[in-house]
Amino acid sequence: MGDFVDDHDASSLLPPVARPALPEWTVRARRPLTAERMLEEVASGSVEASRVLALHRASLARTRMYAHHLRLLATFFREDPEVQGRPEDADLSALKVAVGLRLTLDQAWGQVRDARTAVEVMPLTFEYVRRGELPESMHHRLLRAVRRLTDEQAAEVDAHLATLELPSVSVDTFTRHLRLAVDLATAGALPAPPSESRGVEIVDVDTASGTASLLVTGPILEIQGLAHRLDVAARAVQEAQRHALEEGAEGPLPFDLDQDLAARGRPHSLNTLRYAILTHTVLDTDPVQETASPYRLLVTVPVMTLLGRDDAPALVEGTTPLPAELARDLAAGEATWTRILTDPVTGAYLPASATTYRPSAQMRLQLRLRHPVCAVPGCSRSTALAAEDDHVLEFDHADPARGGPTALENLHRLCRTHHRLKTAGGIDPTRDPGETGMPLRTTWTLDDQLRTRSEEAVDLLTPHTVRLLEHARQEHERRAAEARALHAAESSRPPGEGIAQQRRALLDRHRGRQVIPRSTPPPGEPPY
Repeated sequence: MGDFVDDHDASSLLPPVARPALPEWTVRARRPLTAERMLEEVASGSVEASRVLALHRASLARTRMYAHHLRLLATFFREDPEVQGRPEDADLSALKVAVGLRLTLDQAWGQVRDARTAVEVMPLTFEYVRRGELPESMHHRLLRAVRRLTDEQAAEVDAHLATLELPSVSVDTFTRHLRLAVDLATAGALPAPPSESRGVEIVDVDTASGTASLLVTGPILEIQGLAHRLDVAARAVQEAQRHALEEGAEGPLPFDLDQDLAARGRPHSLNTLRYAILTHTVLDTDPVQETASPYRLLVTVPVMTLLGRDDAPALVEGTTPLPAELARDLAAGEATWTRILTDPVTGAYLPASATTYRPSAQMRLQLRLRHPVCAVPGCSRSTALAAEDDHVLEFDHADPARGGPTALENLHRLCRTHHRLKTAGGIDPTRDPGETGMPLRTTWTLDDQLRTRSEEAVDLLTPHTVRLLEHARQEHERRAAEARALHAAESSRPPGEGIAQQRRALLDRHRGRQVIPRSTPPPGEPPY
């Protein structure tokens, strides 16, 4: 990790701040929230009374520490020389926070954004948080409510809520006035156009059943139009399937996803056909030409799962588990498999080699396995498509022998944002010397001030597979030893003794059997 200031009193890192003048309360609580009020339902002097007061004091301390955390983040954001208080330039600042707090980049960006809003845009309500009088949970609710508002609108909400007796009002009263404040602040403002909400994302990933959902969001008319076109197309395909089945047509049937329509004897449901049309038709991108290389999804299946000796899951793009049965079915339908070798102890991928500037196809495949997400610490952007292969030590085009080789030890995958940031000098990676079979580690210097380390991904199922193989080896050796011992015992017996014992065993089994006499066959039928 980087070099951090070790100071138990971090107040020295914060600039002095003038406390805002709080307005008079126009909305009062029925009764002030005091220690005596909290203890009214608890016997005075009892253990429960002490616990209630202790919980109250702990809540105050936690809230004040939360406010201190927000102030540190807001100061870091405002005084970062690469940002200087501009939210649009906060990528590097969020990356530094992600490293320091061991967060993902998205989580760090969310904390930086909330801290700036709380401390700089909404100072009145934040003053109550600083005093410990507005609980952390209620302040989180406030920040969630204003995330889509402009700074001016959030400031209006802040001014409205500051007129409440925040140290004592109930959660219900706070929530009702928060809704009112947001409505008042946004009254008359034009809502964001529906066109800005267009998006597609994968949601509800269920690794147990091997399913996921695709969420398509956009303007109502466009979504309704898409649903209508899918419905019309699905009904046409269903009718074609029905006619083909009734006429006994030969050859493949349209949109027969599992090649079982003929056996089923009925067409797919409309729901299934909408899915089939959406996922199995060519996307029209005219006049833009589609990429010449088709998209390949990487599914890594443990060898023992392929052999049916274990039900360990496969991994999609090295991150999402896939049930064993689905993985075996998927593998059975593929004509070409790619073998990936890993270190049996660490699971690190064993390297492929290349001698050119551009990585080979095998190296690119391994890079996707080693870096399923951007290699920059904290970044969670997938590298399946929108990512670029990058040399840790720059490739020397004039004299390749001088350094920057195109080898897995000197390559990683970066999202486009962080690739540009690396090119601009904002982040600087250095590959640490590694041992054979160990995952590669990289030291990152952020803005020449902070250092952190990251480690490439490994195959998490390798140790499990190795344990299964070791158990199979031990079982094989045990059975082989038993067979050798039995063979040695049989070999040491006098000649003929084993044969005589087998004959006696056969005679004993024969005497114990019940012989059922054959019944007389009916006339005209053969006696068998």
